[in-house]
Amino acid sequence: MNLIKTNDAKCRDCYKCVRHCPVKAISIKSNQDESQVHVKVLDESCIHDGLCTSICPQKAKVVVSLLEKVKELLNSESGMVVASVAPSFPSAIPLDDPGLFPSLLRRLGFSYVGQTAVGAELIALEHRRLNAPGPVISSACPVVVNLVEQYYPHLIPYLSPLVSPMVAHGRYLKTRFPGCTVVFIGPCIAKIGEAMSEEVRDAVDYVLGFNEVWDWIKEENVDLKEIPKAGFDGYTPGPARLFPVEGGQLLASYMSTDIIDRGVQAVSGLDNCTTLFKNFTPATIEQRPGFTELLACSGGCLGGPCAASADDIYLKRIKLMDYYSYNVQWEQPLNQRMEKLSMPADLLYRKYRDRKVNLPVPDEGQIKDILAMSDKFEPGDELNCGACGFDTCREKAIAVYQGKAEPQMCIPFMRKRAESLSNMVLHALSDGVIIVGEDLTIQEINPAAEKIFDCASSVIGQKLDKLIDPSEFIRVFKEMTIVKSSICYLSNKMVTRQIIFPLGNRAVGIFTDITAELRKQKELQLVKTQTIQRAREVIKKQMTVAQVIAGLLGETTAETKVQLNQLINLMKEDGVEEKERKE
Repeated sequence: MNLIKTNDAKCRDCYKCVRHCPVKAISIKSNQDESQVHVKVLDESCIHDGLCTSICPQKAKVVVSLLEKVKELLNSESGMVVASVAPSFPSAIPLDDPGLFPSLLRRLGFSYVGQTAVGAELIALEHRRLNAPGPVISSACPVVVNLVEQYYPHLIPYLSPLVSPMVAHGRYLKTRFPGCTVVFIGPCIAKIGEAMSEEVRDAVDYVLGFNEVWDWIKEENVDLKEIPKAGFDGYTPGPARLFPVEGGQLLASYMSTDIIDRGVQAVSGLDNCTTLFKNFTPATIEQRPGFTELLACSGGCLGGPCAASADDIYLKRIKLMDYYSYNVQWEQPLNQRMEKLSMPADLLYRKYRDRKVNLPVPDEGQIKDILAMSDKFEPGDELNCGACGFDTCREKAIAVYQGKAEPQMCIPFMRKRAESLSNMVLHALSDGVIIVGEDLTIQEINPAAEKIFDCASSVIGQKLDKLIDPSEFIRVFKEMTIVKSSICYLSNKMVTRQIIFPLGNRAVGIFTDITAELRKQKELQLVKTQTIQRAREVIKKQMTVAQVIAGLLGETTAETKVQLNQLINLMKEDGVEEKERKE
């Protein structure tokens, strides 16, 4: 089961998880059309330090949660459910009084609330009886154990054979309360994987983070003023409660805490642990201290990724020390503690196994072929900028070969390609484009703009007022809005239509040459005007002709009418005379 998953909907492919993952247990793959990138945590390679969950800016890395199963278990009342609380709780839970935490857990339904520091004390006391030859590496931190088993298996013989405090306490509780269910509550993601591992899976049943439990408490709307202050159940450990801080195991085991003592060493921070392992060679064995305490988180367990408090390491350390100092009065002498803590010694021991993942390694030719995919043909082309998450271009090429990365993860290459494509588009545009900075300095100009403004590319770096009145650009920067001008007359008698818009801290002006268009419009307007004038003249002439014709027609018609009337009258007179003769 993958302990850390990626929420693809939130992931923005920033590669920050790859850059910060100390073992590069991240796989980056895109679908066939490269429209979506899938980021996956490789559980078989992951050491569960949880750094990717803390640094992801989009909170896209999600840790598997067992909270609902624990709630169901408590609601079912099927048996005794015991809480084992990590000793870093005073600094991990944002309570003014850490002493309320045990009572809050009882309110949530836990039958018994014990301190994991009891297990730490069992380990510390057993270590006093341990006679391990050679330098010993502490095994209290599961991330350190994962790092050794998966990446430095040759150092397994140097790992302390003792279990972690969580496992020791879990087995202790199950010895005292047979059949009980143990729930560990702490700041560590790796504890989830440790509880599930084959070697120690009998100790703890469920693991919850302090942040999960704190959210649970807030969901229950518990009134802290009504919660009575009560201590933990069972045995009260001594200095083992300081296991979370750097040097805490040394103190609890009654070893030297003198910083100039060469027989012991305390190291925190995953980078420091990794550096130590890289240099832990047979040639340096004689120089190694007899016991090395290693904690993967910077500042110890106080820096665990599952803490609910946002305090810095310094404040967290102060809170832990204050809580320890207040309760130190109830500590019992060492001999009495040794008498009270009884547990079969074999339950405090464990074995380790080589879990190294052997991935295929490309040869030199294959590496060169992969590098060539991102235009890296010579050693000088390899920038080794680390933007992709890998320290060198060759490391990324190996990751590509192993299926954990893709060639296009090279940021400089992709930027170069994007700039090349944008330049091709910019140069192909028929419209003129000028890009200026906030200081109105020309940053980019395309050939079409050079033609419009009758200039050369040498104007790049000069002020915009060399070419045009910058007032509209200034307006764009002030108002951060788009400015459109229908007509702009240039000093070289060119006429353009322009659009200016903001682009981050730059402004882009697009100029369309409409000089010829306006000339055609004027010519067309002239033709229209002349045509109308000529039409008016023709109409006028036609009206004159019509009037003349009408006049002539009128005179002719009048004369014809007179003559016709005379003819009619004459015809009438002839008719009367003929009639009279007949009579």
